[in-house]
Amino acid sequence: MTRAHAKRNRAAGRGSPTAPAVPRQAAPVAEETKREVVFLVADKGMEAMIGAFFGRRDFHHKLRCAPFDFDPKTDIVRAGGHDPGLVKREAGLILNRRRHEFRRAIVVVDHAYDNPLEPDRIRERISAQLDCVWEQFAVIVIEPELENWFWVDYPDLLKKVLLWTAKGGDRTPREVLAEAGLWEAGADKPHDPKKAVAYLYENGYSRDALNGIFKRLALALPSVRGCTDESFRLLTATLAEWFPATDGRATTTYAVNPTDNTEQTEHAQ
Repeated sequence: MTRAHAKRNRAAGRGSPTAPAVPRQAAPVAEETKREVVFLVADKGMEAMIGAFFGRRDFHHKLRCAPFDFDPKTDIVRAGGHDPGLVKREAGLILNRRRHEFRRAIVVVDHAYDNPLEPDRIRERISAQLDCVWEQFAVIVIEPELENWFWVDYPDLLKKVLLWTAKGGDRTPREVLAEAGLWEAGADKPHDPKKAVAYLYENGYSRDALNGIFKRLALALPSVRGCTDESFRLLTATLAEWFPATDGRATTTYAVNPTDNTEQTEHAQ
């Protein structure tokens, strides 16, 4: 196996056998009592976005995977610290004790923090904490940080979730950020996604720059199929592998946002 293959396998939960961060659970537990996936996230923003998106009834159509049971109250664990602690040893300490509760685990961390390692190295370090404990796991490293998932190609939706103000008017967030030199012509996203969100809030174009923007976006996003972010694509590919979609086409009518009566029809491929 090449080193490149090894890295990909470890990121998708097929790492080589190394010493676990904590011992295995000694007492056998009935497999049917376990929940499908636990997400370990670094902060409240990740918790809000992942919880809202996977709390949608249609999430499996968006990701082109089979549906699985998900409860944001039980299936998301937010670390007490932040990304550096998870990379060092906390991911294993937190997750491995939950092996008797869940079949699979996903760790989501930002790449941008003080003196970060390269993304592949972060994945390797966290994977080493989970090897030999979890048969299936994934480590998702967002470059540079969660806000990169926020900047989607839906201008009107972004204005809605940012709580766009009269100062912004008819201009799109992209147009405002381009004028400020924060979004280069032809680029898919701002070069500093987090700074872009802060700029709009601090200069009176939006009324929210906190976790509410992630939750509102996740609830209302019509599609993720145009997303080019590598970390998000790894997440969707992993879930499609773990929960393969059944053959054939299906059509489901659902409420895009559980808090309103808007309906949309999704055609599953």
